[in-house]
Amino acid sequence: MLHQPDRYVKGIFPFFILPALVAGVFWLCIKNTTYFIPLAAVFMLATSFLIVQLKLQTYLLKLLALFLPFSFELSVYSHAKILFPGELLIGIAALTLVIEIILEPQAFYRFFGGELRFAIPLMLIYPASTLFSTMPSVSAKFALINITYILVFLFILKNIFSTYPKLFHQMIILYSLGFSLVILYATFRFWQYGLNPVTTKGIFQPFYKDHTITGASASILSAFWFASSVSAKKPVNRLRMAMAGVFFLYAVFLAHSRAAILSMVAFGFVWLLLRMKIHFKYLAILSLVALIFSGIFHRQLYDKLYYNKYISRKQNVEWSEFIKSAGNVTTDDSNVERLNRWYAGIKMFTERPLTGFGPGTYQFAYIPFQKKELTNRLTVTNPHKIPENSGGTAHSEYILVLSETGVPGLAALLLLLGHWLWVVFVKSPHHPQRGKIIISFAALSTYLFHAFFNNFLNTDKFAFLFWGMAAYLLSVYETNYDKRLLQNS
Repeated sequence: MLHQPDRYVKGIFPFFILPALVAGVFWLCIKNTTYFIPLAAVFMLATSFLIVQLKLQTYLLKLLALFLPFSFELSVYSHAKILFPGELLIGIAALTLVIEIILEPQAFYRFFGGELRFAIPLMLIYPASTLFSTMPSVSAKFALINITYILVFLFILKNIFSTYPKLFHQMIILYSLGFSLVILYATFRFWQYGLNPVTTKGIFQPFYKDHTITGASASILSAFWFASSVSAKKPVNRLRMAMAGVFFLYAVFLAHSRAAILSMVAFGFVWLLLRMKIHFKYLAILSLVALIFSGIFHRQLYDKLYYNKYISRKQNVEWSEFIKSAGNVTTDDSNVERLNRWYAGIKMFTERPLTGFGPGTYQFAYIPFQKKELTNRLTVTNPHKIPENSGGTAHSEYILVLSETGVPGLAALLLLLGHWLWVVFVKSPHHPQRGKIIISFAALSTYLFHAFFNNFLNTDKFAFLFWGMAAYLLSVYETNYDKRLLQNS
């Protein structure tokens, strides 16, 4: 058994042999999609076994981070698609975990213990709710996808970051480089369309299916690099990181996603709170006061929303009007449709509060639950015939989980997020690596806010950023500063 491969093997495998194998599978699948599943299965099993034997996991993960921004939909059968090469590489990474545990059973406790135990209930919810699904085959597929993303991007990454602390930054840099090329490509397409904001929905294709996913990805990267620039010790590093933050902030605005833009405001607020070291109990009091004032002035807030007539999707709209349109819940179709989706999701929950309809079923099950008064030109009446510029599911990560997995699913998600809040605000104010914890959670906060308005955790590109950032946060928090570990960094 090979445990210490020479530098030659380590060098050529991730950058030449593995990409060549992936390209070979791609070519064979194009020639004859009938054999895609058996070819992919053999390729993934053989490659994952080789990676474990040669201890090349870090190289695989770097390659994954680099290629994820370029992953695109590939049809393999008449009604089946995969994200290539992202899902292929993610599958290989997941299999390395299985093989490692088979070869070394005690590794199970290393992968699933410690801070990661709080994520186990969320993973178990997916197969449990699939048993009660209204569409078992759909739920089985979505359950497998979500579990795989959590296993690879949270469990595997957290464990490997604990041993190789610098790997996270290397992966983020590689992803940022790939994502930057996508943004430059989209900028060129935007220029070709005469800088018309109405065209932003499609300029990121085929790599990012929707402008909102691009905006969410750009916001978490922008927040990470801005926060990192403040903590950097060398002036040259501060400048580089700040420039990266500015570039990805540009990408946020290019994506024309109001939720992504507002999530940057949320990031700034959270980052300041963390830097000021405000105690958790004061934050709780502040939140309670804000809630009370919202109740007292609810009429004024209602009038403010009701008389807001700014429209988001029109040519040459001013940025101030574009952002203000987020509060237009009467004449802006995208906002009205979002309310419609939320209403349908909550109605689905009230019908099946304990089990939900099953993972992945919202897009098929919500149509009868829509509110007639909220229907508009974007309203979907047939899941197979979606109006132009419409689509998506619940437009809220929290409502999606509630409608598809019921109370247990939302409770599992809130348990995990609540634990992160507890770690950041209560357990780590005096942690020696507090700066890194602040950076990672402040970046995560962009999506904790954005998740009220969209849902992207079942997409490979964004799942890496979200779960990977959480994996880094937890690995830093658990660091024991053993010198032997630090030497590996």
